[in-house]
Formats: sequence, C-alpha cells, structure tokens
Amino acid sequence: MQLDQTHVAVRVRTLSEIGDLALVLLHRYPTTLLVGFTLGALPWIVADGLLLYWIPITEAQFGLDDSEAFTELCRYAAWMALLVFLQTPAAGVITTIYLGEAVFEHKPTWRSAYQVARKQFWRWFYCLGVRRLAIPAMLLVAVRMFEPFHSGFDVAAPIAIFFAALLIRAGRPFLPEMILLERCPLRSKDPQEITLRRRARALHRPVGNDVGSRWLTISGTLVVIFAGLFYSLVWARGVTTGYWNFGLFTWLVLYPLALWTVGGLSVIVRMLAYLDTRIRLEGWDVELAVRAEAIRQFGAESEPTGRTSAAEPTSTGDNRLGETLVAGAGGTR
Repeated sequence: MQLDQTHVAVRVRTLSEIGDLALVLLHRYPTTLLVGFTLGALPWIVADGLLLYWIPITEAQFGLDDSEAFTELCRYAAWMALLVFLQTPAAGVITTIYLGEAVFEHKPTWRSAYQVARKQFWRWFYCLGVRRLAIPAMLLVAVRMFEPFHSGFDVAAPIAIFFAALLIRAGRPFLPEMILLERCPLRSKDPQEITLRRRARALHRPVGNDVGSRWLTISGTLVVIFAGLFYSLVWARGVTTGYWNFGLFTWLVLYPLALWTVGGLSVIVRMLAYLDTRIRLEGWDVELAVRAEAIRQFGAESEPTGRTSAAEPTSTGDNRLGETLVAGAGGTR
C-alpha cells in the first residue's frame, strides 16, 4: 500500500471544490448511495414508517384538503424531517467506512465495511444514535402515536430537539469519522492515549469558526437541493401519471426519498470536509508523504510503534484497514 498514492489528491480545498469533489465521488462510486447508504438507512426508514405513516394514512380517509388535514400533514413533515436529520450520521456509518477504504483500496467491498460497522456497533450506536438524540426523539414520537395534534409535543418539542441537536453537533461535527476511522476510544485508563474527548478538542477547537461557517453554508445548500429534488420528483410523477395533487404516494414515498437522498449526500460532504480540516490543521498530506517514503526506503518495520496519529490501527488484526483509515477518507480526484 502506497500511502501517498490515493484516489483523491490530498491538498487543501475550498468549499466549492469540496462540493464538486462530492459529485465526482458519486460518479466514481455510484453504489455509495444506492447500496451503502441505503443499507445503513433501511432500518431507520422502516422505523420511521412505523412511527409516522399512520398520520397521512389516517387523514387520507377523510381527505387531505381540509385545514385539519393540513395541520396533521405539517406535523408529519416536521417530525419526518427531524428524524432523518438526527438519524443520518448513524445511517451513514457503512458509507463512511467504505469511503475510508476507497482512499487506498482499488476495489473496496461492502462486506468489509459492514463487518467493521458490526464490530463497532455499540460504540457508534451509543454516540450517534443515543447521545445525538435520534433514539430519544423516536421514543417521544412513539409515545404520541395515534394521538391528536398537540402544540406542546408537535411544535415546541421538535424545535427544542432540533436546536439541542445543533448545539451537540457544533461541538463535535466530525464525530462519526473519529469513531469509525480514527477509532478513538470513549474512555481509557492510559493518560497518554487519545480518547474521543481529547481528539475532539484537538481537532475542532482550533478551526471552530471555519468549520461552523462551512457547516451553515453546506446546510443551506442542502436545503435548496432537497427542495429542488422533492419538487422534481413531484413534477416527474405528475408528468407520467397526470396526477398533480400531494397524495399518499407523495407523502409516503417521494418526501422521505428526497430527505434520505440529501442525507446521503451530506455524509459524503461531511467526510470530505473532515479530510480538508485534517490537512489544514495537521498537515496530513505531508505526514502521508513522509510515511510512504519511509516505508519504501526501510520497509513496514520503519512505521512508528507509537500513536503518531489518532487514526492509527488499534489492533494488529485490523492492520490493513487501520493503515487504510489513517487518513480518514477519500475518493477519486
């Protein structure tokens, strides 16, 4: 493995270049969304359907055009969007691991990515599913199943959860990459070991303003992409079927499809932003070049035994994948 021969040119990029590279990655690895993200999102999609589909189905029995139906559909749309927003980091676990392998591996496999995700299941499920409020929000929705609209639960609660999630993510925007690719332990008795808390502090604090401004720009762009995609799907359905109203098919299929598609794109963009942050902050491109030259000159034995990078392999059994993930991410350009 040549650490300096990656499928992505390891260099500092502007935000527009990151967006362009995300599209290049989708072209180079089209199964990233079609297979990987769908595989990771499927359990969440099913759970969301069980929790929320009863709202439009119930309202359809009495018609979707009156004011009461409008209120319930707004309730459905808000909770669905919130749940997808909260669940996307956990749903993108397999995709994140796959792209990490794709930096150096010419033919990464979904099987290997799935096996890594399964081995680390409890770590990422707790951090991305529980602590980032996806599971608590789902439990709240479950408690309110088949109950009428209530402003406290269906207006104030989603808004409060959304802003709480924003604050949590603002502190550790690259948490999925640190868990899955760098494999930082949650806790350690060794004071010298780089735990998740220490790694988050070292990576996020020095570039907090830059990462925050980029996140706001990316979020606004993704909202625009979602609106365009959703109405494009509605338009395509209207052209092919001649039915232009927002019926059950639109609410049960097209709306979640647009949300999850944009969610999958956000996973790729976040990973590329993580790469760029490491290059800007840690000179990761220089580190790769030096380590690659050391391996060519002196062999694998020249690799340092200590953890010179938080993304070092954590076990000899996972050495190949650990070397692959030393950078954190990658693609084709």
